[in-house]
Amino acid sequence: MPTLLHVNACSRPRGESRSLRVADAFVEGWKSAHPDGQVHEEVLFKEELSMRDATDTNARIDNSRGAALDQEEEKRFDRICSYIEPLKKADVVLISTPMWNFGPPWKLKQWIDTVTQAKVTFEYTKDGPRGLLKAKGAIVGSTGGAYKEGDPRETKDFLVPYLKWALAWMGIKDAAACFASGVDAKKDQTEQIIAEAAERAMKLGASM
Repeated sequence: MPTLLHVNACSRPRGESRSLRVADAFVEGWKSAHPDGQVHEEVLFKEELSMRDATDTNARIDNSRGAALDQEEEKRFDRICSYIEPLKKADVVLISTPMWNFGPPWKLKQWIDTVTQAKVTFEYTKDGPRGLLKAKGAIVGSTGGAYKEGDPRETKDFLVPYLKWALAWMGIKDAAACFASGVDAKKDQTEQIIAEAAERAMKLGASM
């Protein structure tokens, strides 16, 4: 049975989030192609994610080095793995996110720091690092700004390149991206921009 993991990094709920309108269209498209599929959604702004303090850091480093973990570190590492297991089981990983200050919301960065774990989602080999996940990936959402070609700010999108690299490091290569861009900069076109992005996202979801 195919499985879609939706990593929801939107702080606003459905009905208010423009990024989720695009994401939900992707999920609808995917479900139309996989009527027997399962969708698992993790709402990051409702989760108490790992990587909060030195104990979390020590647990992941000690595990990657093969060192013995004390009781508290074992408990923390088990929690880290609870976020990794859905990734390992997923056939498709969908990240829905807005752009905050040219990059990801802090909760999404915290999730990435939680699940990027040596010997679990990637490993070092004599030929270099190798991702251990096999899923397909997609990144969808919205951005408030829209920059004209040649504008210096055009190069300051640290969101999509970073997320594609982070996913590829874990083995989810060539993640597709679909965004509603300029929803604040072009207020008279906001609904049209979102609708067009949702249509593209639905087709993208159906293709996966």
